[in-house]
Amino acid sequence: MANLLAGASGGITRIGRYFTVVSAIPSALFATYLYLLIRSGAWDGRLNWAKVFDGLQLTDVALLTILTAAGALAANPLQFMLVQFMEGYWNGSLLRLLALSRTLHHRRRYLSIESRLNSSNWYLAHIADENSPSSPDSAIETLRAAALSAEMRRLKTRYPDRLEEVLPTQLGNMLRRHERRAGSMYGIDPLVALPRMAMTAQPRELEYLDNQRVQMELAVRTAVLGLLAAVVTIPFMWREGAWLLLALVPYGIAYTAYRGAVALAAEYGMAIATLIDLNRFALYQRLRLAQPDDMTQERTRNETVMKIFRAEPSTHQNPPFLAFAPTVQPPEESHSEQPTMSSDQEE
Repeated sequence: MANLLAGASGGITRIGRYFTVVSAIPSALFATYLYLLIRSGAWDGRLNWAKVFDGLQLTDVALLTILTAAGALAANPLQFMLVQFMEGYWNGSLLRLLALSRTLHHRRRYLSIESRLNSSNWYLAHIADENSPSSPDSAIETLRAAALSAEMRRLKTRYPDRLEEVLPTQLGNMLRRHERRAGSMYGIDPLVALPRMAMTAQPRELEYLDNQRVQMELAVRTAVLGLLAAVVTIPFMWREGAWLLLALVPYGIAYTAYRGAVALAAEYGMAIATLIDLNRFALYQRLRLAQPDDMTQERTRNETVMKIFRAEPSTHQNPPFLAFAPTVQPPEESHSEQPTMSSDQEE
């Protein structure tokens, strides 16, 4: 879902900006950190931070720049795979076991949140009016139940609406929630409809959506490289005592970036929902579909339209019926002759 509009919403300028923000900057920071570890002498067991910049030459800077650019170019096509990996789409026998374990963990947490939410709501629904949370004489238990209900509602917004759609990671669950909710009230599937809506949306709307996507993918790339930097730090500092704790610095950056990516995923999902809300009628117009009379008719028709967008075999065997809007003919120009004035009338 994260790269839904990567091709549809950008030109050369956007691609250049995307590469600079998402690929070049994190790669440059990672390459610089790795260079500092190598120059520190920790690998040979002779850690000396003072000699990191001793004898630094222009050729070293040029080599670091070339390696940074090469790493950014190599990693840029992998961005979609990185996002999917962080969402929890894991392959391989060991990773499948980990995915199953994490999915069960999140399902148990989902059920716990739902149970505690129902319990607190039941308690609040059966207390007397004088003990309601808005009453000045409300009991501590009532205020505690109200606070618990609010917190459980907040936590539930991190998960999809259905238990069977829960994924192994927080990022995956947040994206899955908005992936299922955006456009659902209109019968629109954003996975197939959004690239087409990008062709009808206003540039300002696409720019807003693209900004949310770039920020989220930057956070994902930072989290991945931060985690990789933490892993790389361990063999370098293994024999350096307390300096081994240096691995906590990139790990902390990775953790913070990942939590930021989860929050930005919610903003990205809201941007997708907004784009659908504002541009669905423009899409109908471009498809020459008659404007629906109400939302019931819109939902029913969009179920058929989504099947066509997915190129389902049933639409080839039995073409569905769709009413097209009549073609609007341009008004004909009036060719009536204007009366000419005679010479006597001119006089």
